[in-house]
Amino acid sequence: MASAFRRKLPDLRKSGPLCKVTIKPSIATIDILKSEKKKVPSQEVLALIDTGASSTAISRKIAKKLKLVSRGSVKVYTSSKKAEMRNEYDVSLLFSRKIHLDILRALEANLQDHHIDCLIGRDILDLGTFTYDGPKGVFVLDFNP
Repeated sequence: MASAFRRKLPDLRKSGPLCKVTIKPSIATIDILKSEKKKVPSQEVLALIDTGASSTAISRKIAKKLKLVSRGSVKVYTSSKKAEMRNEYDVSLLFSRKIHLDILRALEANLQDHHIDCLIGRDILDLGTFTYDGPKGVFVLDFNP
């Protein structure tokens, strides 16, 4: 794990802490694809850092596009307190060339009504420090120990 990234957004309060991330299959899957001389799928998406989400989630559209294979399904409780079964995938996330998180569990989410394809949850935030500076319109996600 590497470093930190900082974003300044014109209307942080309205948009929320948004960033671009690249989603790839897990490192184990990438190794298999490379050994079979197959292309490794990846997709850059817009992600929202969501301190209210306990787990990171990706859209169904991205899971299908990357041909991810579900490792099973889990029961989750949405913000409406409704229990739902969701597919679970092993993925890698790249926040920048220096920040690459391997073997993460991501849940499938209904994000089609939003302008994002990924929610960054507290499972990832637990790996670093997240700072939100509203008056300056800046947020920082720092993965330094």
